[in-house]
Amino acid sequence: MRIREMTAFRPAMRLGSNTLWQTLLQPLFLVSCAVALWAISLPGVDPRNMSDLGLVSVLPPTFFAALAILTISFGLTVFQEAVSTPILLLHMVLYIFMIHGTPQIVYGTLRYSWAWKHVGIIDYIQRHGSVDPTIGILNAYHNWPGFFALGALLTDASGFSSALSFAGWGPVFFNLIDLGALLVIFKALTDDRRLIWLSVWFFFLASWIGQDYFSPQAMTYFLYLVVLGIVLTWLRMRQVPSRQSIKNWLRFDRISDSMHTLMQRANPEGVVASSATPAQRMGLILVLIMVFFVIASSHQLTPLMLFSALSALVIFQVTRERSLPILVAVITSAWIIFMTVGFLDANLAWVVQSIGSFGANFNATLINLSTASAGQRFIAWMDRGLSAAIWVLAGLGLLRRVRSGSWDLPAMLLAVSPIPMLVLNSYGGEMLFRVYYFGLPFVAFFAASLLYPTLNAGHSWHTPALTAILSFFLLSGFLFAYYGKDRMYYFSPQEVAAANYLTQNAPKGSLIVDGSWDWPLQYKNYEFYNYLSIASLSKSDRLKVMNDPVGVLSQWMDDVPSQDQVVSSGQKVYIPAEPTGSGDGDDYPAAYLIITKSQEAHIEMTGLMPAGSFVKIEKALEQSGRYKVVFSNQDATILKLIDPQEGPSS
Repeated sequence: MRIREMTAFRPAMRLGSNTLWQTLLQPLFLVSCAVALWAISLPGVDPRNMSDLGLVSVLPPTFFAALAILTISFGLTVFQEAVSTPILLLHMVLYIFMIHGTPQIVYGTLRYSWAWKHVGIIDYIQRHGSVDPTIGILNAYHNWPGFFALGALLTDASGFSSALSFAGWGPVFFNLIDLGALLVIFKALTDDRRLIWLSVWFFFLASWIGQDYFSPQAMTYFLYLVVLGIVLTWLRMRQVPSRQSIKNWLRFDRISDSMHTLMQRANPEGVVASSATPAQRMGLILVLIMVFFVIASSHQLTPLMLFSALSALVIFQVTRERSLPILVAVITSAWIIFMTVGFLDANLAWVVQSIGSFGANFNATLINLSTASAGQRFIAWMDRGLSAAIWVLAGLGLLRRVRSGSWDLPAMLLAVSPIPMLVLNSYGGEMLFRVYYFGLPFVAFFAASLLYPTLNAGHSWHTPALTAILSFFLLSGFLFAYYGKDRMYYFSPQEVAAANYLTQNAPKGSLIVDGSWDWPLQYKNYEFYNYLSIASLSKSDRLKVMNDPVGVLSQWMDDVPSQDQVVSSGQKVYIPAEPTGSGDGDDYPAAYLIITKSQEAHIEMTGLMPAGSFVKIEKALEQSGRYKVVFSNQDATILKLIDPQEGPSS
């Protein structure tokens, strides 16, 4: 704990006394009102009526009123000096359930197509007892299987037949455990409990990226926060190194002098608390090594982000454990070299090609607004505006902290440490989002510092008012950004029924063609089938399908292509499984086309194909006589290519 903050004089509150009403009864009353409004708002929500603005477009006014009351209550509560930690924690837990539990309660099905694929990998491990690093479909997951192995263990131990039983609550679970890790981190940065809790609040108001679903990223992000919390709390330098010590470390006089000056300003008392004994430090390092193994075996990007963060803390002498980034690098490199050969054989070329392409990696993240629907253009500007706003607030907060004498060097380093990753890789067009996500805790800390820069500041009546105003501003952007794509992320029970039909009836080796990957895809027995997605084809191939759907699709669906016809285009990876049909062995045992409501939403919202394209394709196939409808409901249709010997009536 820093001496300056321990001894700072805390003036009396100017906004009334710390009465029982202000510290307990008032927040409990407001929270109860928020819970009641939230509860009555959900039963009447019909997600089938969503517009291009997503879930926001169908939520009733009572839902927003509940969030407004909770926001006002939090602003008033965090302002009170004597409010207990459980009251503040109650606000945060309720916020997480309201935001992240609402989709699961309203939809009743697993949100987001990639979550279904993650369930599919767990299903594979449950059936086979292992992974296949050389498999052609979803290959990366088999080469980084840590999360999925743990998921299979938990699924079996709990007695569930599938991870679908609990995967839908992933966002609530991961945000709750992130909350605990964030509290540890912020308590290591400041002693001001107002700043600690407001930093947490701003983090969740700005965390719109959507990487908190049932995924390896969600788990490893939590572990990333845990590592930083341990390092900042127990493994920090006990005092600022001398100028000579820094010179011996960096070897350059001018850099050493600048570094020493910066560190003295960042730690004016020259002392940072560190309660760990040598034995405890050794135990913590062993724990960190185990965490490094879990991260390295579960996710491709998080180890790199962790290496960058720990390197920054070591270089700037925040921690004396200089071996930490080396350990991360060694463990990660060993995993990649020895355990991901199957992935590297198929993907090394494009990985190497994207290294150093800062502009391309940056732009790959941003959607093409010229083709997106009007609603999605609005959503894109909202999420970009929210991202810019939290950074602007952080900049202003940093200035206030610096003027008050607190440079917060660790937070500054960790806010910018993810940025070099933009040079490394586009990460499937998501790198800019991930850079924002990994730096967000510390950006939120500086944004909260705008209101509570010191223990002596923020005691006038306008502070809770400004807290509410800024919170409403950030919350408005968050709701659109986080829920804005749910028209294609939501899969109705009817779409799930269609997916179940295929998993129960399609013979092994069958080809499954879909309009786009936005449906409950590959969640069970996924390795049995071949996959082809129309929306993921090149633009010229999509035009061919539009101009002659019967001829083009029938040609693709009739015969297994030869090896030199297997191509990769954009997001499409077309790798046929071994055919198991009869005859000359060159035909699929069956070929299906599935079209769903969420697939239509995908192409309409992104502009990949004209609205109604899949309906036109579906009608053309039905009228051709070469296909028959084998499954149909209000949200999904499945057509099967008819074997000429089978006949249209069979």
